[in-house]
Amino acid sequence: MKRIISLCALAPALAIASCSESESPANQGTDASEVQSPIASEDVTEIETIDAGLAVGEAAPLQAKFATGDGDQTLATILENGPAILVFTRSVEWCPFCQTQLKGINAIVGDLAERGYKLYGVSYDAVESQDRFSKNQMLDYAMLSDERSAAIDAFGLRDPQYTEGKAVGVPYASVVVIDKDGKITAKSVSGDFKKRPTNEQVLAIVDAI
Repeated sequence: MKRIISLCALAPALAIASCSESESPANQGTDASEVQSPIASEDVTEIETIDAGLAVGEAAPLQAKFATGDGDQTLATILENGPAILVFTRSVEWCPFCQTQLKGINAIVGDLAERGYKLYGVSYDAVESQDRFSKNQMLDYAMLSDERSAAIDAFGLRDPQYTEGKAVGVPYASVVVIDKDGKITAKSVSGDFKKRPTNEQVLAIVDAI
């Protein structure tokens, strides 16, 4: 079931981000710098989000474990650094829409920090792949690896349409906001992986809490 989050009163003329190219085998391994920027529809003022995963107000899975270049960390450990925004994405290796999103949100790391939040990217890619992407794109936020999709499942965000092939275990493209006590305070879950919230919409989601 789809829901609509209205942002009319929060940020005028916000847009759903959508890439003009379709995902295909030819795009596998595409560097994010070569991917077209999201196309914004100037008249769209709402985020379409599907009803999937843990609900706003529920406790996030604090024992969910992620791998990083500094070793394994649980969500509880991550939240010791303050409230978090987790951007669940499909892959830094073969999904150009994800590469574009992860590169783009780097621009609001400072804005989110001013609001008291630390940003994290989450995918099922290996730490080495995430580190390579992060260094190439000079990301100012940390990536969290969930190779077995255990944390993705704990959040209830696994995309069930994939039952075979490389996409098995990927999450819905999602933004989940978690407070320092581990409560989910906001989220946006895209039913269409080609559509992601813009930076302005992410900030509006946070500002609406």
